[in-house]
Amino acid sequence: MLRLNNLSLTINNNHILKNITVEFFEGEIIGIIGKPASGKSVLLQTIAQYYNHYNGEILFNAKPTHVIKKKDLAKNISFQPAGYFYNHYITLYDYLVLSRIPYKTFLSPFQSFDYDIVNKYLDQFELQQYKSEPLMLLSSDIQARALLAFHFIRQAQIVMLDNPTKNLSLPSYNQLHDAIIRYCSTGKNCCIIASHDINFLAQTVDKFYIMENGSIVDSCVPADLTEDAIKKILGVDVFITRNIYNGKPNVHLYFEY
Repeated sequence: MLRLNNLSLTINNNHILKNITVEFFEGEIIGIIGKPASGKSVLLQTIAQYYNHYNGEILFNAKPTHVIKKKDLAKNISFQPAGYFYNHYITLYDYLVLSRIPYKTFLSPFQSFDYDIVNKYLDQFELQQYKSEPLMLLSSDIQARALLAFHFIRQAQIVMLDNPTKNLSLPSYNQLHDAIIRYCSTGKNCCIIASHDINFLAQTVDKFYIMENGSIVDSCVPADLTEDAIKKILGVDVFITRNIYNGKPNVHLYFEY
């Protein structure tokens, strides 16, 4: 589905990404973790063609992404930087409808199918009561849910999320987790999540890729996370328990009193 071959990126003489070779497949939920400034967000931005002066290859279904028309690429890869809105003055509903623009024919209206998808995710993220409100008047939690709904409404094969749990309330965590699981359960879609929230990722993803200084240095499955591994990856002492319902790891910090 998506393959990176020796992907490197230099910005202002700084080597941000270094020789990344990795492949993402249909049905996968992938977590990308690492210390701040390890290159997680820039990797997603580069895949989405926010940067186009990279070296190496980004292939979607064996085709280089730089030769794919922007509209077609947007149909297949959904990404926006965390907390980014085109226009804070439009209503939540109008903002979500804009996610369907890549499917819209020039000068033609949106189709009933587009509105059906919007309403589906309005319900899933419990946003119906806010749909007539301008984005600027919504709480940070509602804005965060709106941004997440926007990604899934696109119906792209690949959804890339950058720090998606930022500003989310606990109920919204559950909504996001369920949306990701449902989206990838068809076996046709892939979700790539760059995040510092290792607990959310451990309960959600199938596999971790670990970044350090712009490179992917290792990979593991959530069950393989250990205290020593997290100390090495994130530089912090933790202890791990197991979720009694699914056996996946819960990561806890040591707090001094």
